[in-house]
Amino acid sequence: MWYMQVQQDEGTPSWRRFTELLNLRYGPPLRSAPLFELADCRRTGSVAEYQDRFQSLLPRAGRLDEAQRVQLFTGGLLPPLSLAVQIQNPQSLAAAMSLAQQMELMEQYTVAQPKTAARGLLPVPPPRHALPALAAPKAAPPTVTIDGRPVKRLSQAEQEERRRLGLCYNYDEKYTRGHNRVCKHLFLLDGAVEVDDADDDTAAEDEASVEAPAYSLHAVAGIRAHDSLQFRVLVAGVPLIALLDTGSTHNFISEGTAQQTGLPIQSRSCLTTTVANGERVSCTGVLRGAAFTIEGAPFAADLFVMPLAGYDVVLGT
Repeated sequence: MWYMQVQQDEGTPSWRRFTELLNLRYGPPLRSAPLFELADCRRTGSVAEYQDRFQSLLPRAGRLDEAQRVQLFTGGLLPPLSLAVQIQNPQSLAAAMSLAQQMELMEQYTVAQPKTAARGLLPVPPPRHALPALAAPKAAPPTVTIDGRPVKRLSQAEQEERRRLGLCYNYDEKYTRGHNRVCKHLFLLDGAVEVDDADDDTAAEDEASVEAPAYSLHAVAGIRAHDSLQFRVLVAGVPLIALLDTGSTHNFISEGTAQQTGLPIQSRSCLTTTVANGERVSCTGVLRGAAFTIEGAPFAADLFVMPLAGYDVVLGT
């Protein structure tokens, strides 16, 4: 019925025109890139299924020499089967297909064989730790993630034990200055809660109910992630660059930027933060109820003055 319609529309077509019309009607949608379609063919099931699919795509890929056909077929087998066939160095596509079937049978036979335990061998001794193992905490701390990656959080007892042994907070290795620059983890910086000397009696109760400031490595070190959200803000009329950081629990402003705004800075000398490498960073003060705008929308929040390397303002809450 289709060919009858072609004859009515165009008459009896030439062979070249007939193949073009046939591919348009019944060919795959990627007929414009047949070589790419052949190179993208991969084994997802048995070798026989992969051979049939490869053979059906091969005639449409144009003129290829035998070595190119062997390479395309062998690469699509995927390791480790492709490596086993390459070692045999087949010279033709037919030989490569036959080797692939034989290797598949060998794999199935190896998996089906029961594993016999070796006799007369001594058990392998457990590995020795160069450093004493840390005692496991009574309760596992909750898992915290930043940008979908887990962040390791240590209890107070674990932190004190690692400081006593001189260990890194993330690896069982000796900590040295600058070691944190090569650690590939994201850190949370847990800050001490503000405590007034006159309220020492109620400090313990308040500290349990107030969440300590936390800052991600993005904010402090100025690490530019590809998926970070940045925008312009106006603080006291000064245009600044802000980072929306889901790893920070409070809002922060860099020390130099805080001076530029001209807003009064309330001193908070007792507020410090402990970085993941063991060093302490002091918070020089806070801008209470600082007014700022984002795209004309007004906001007001406390901005803690902290040393920030890559951003003017970090909005975490």
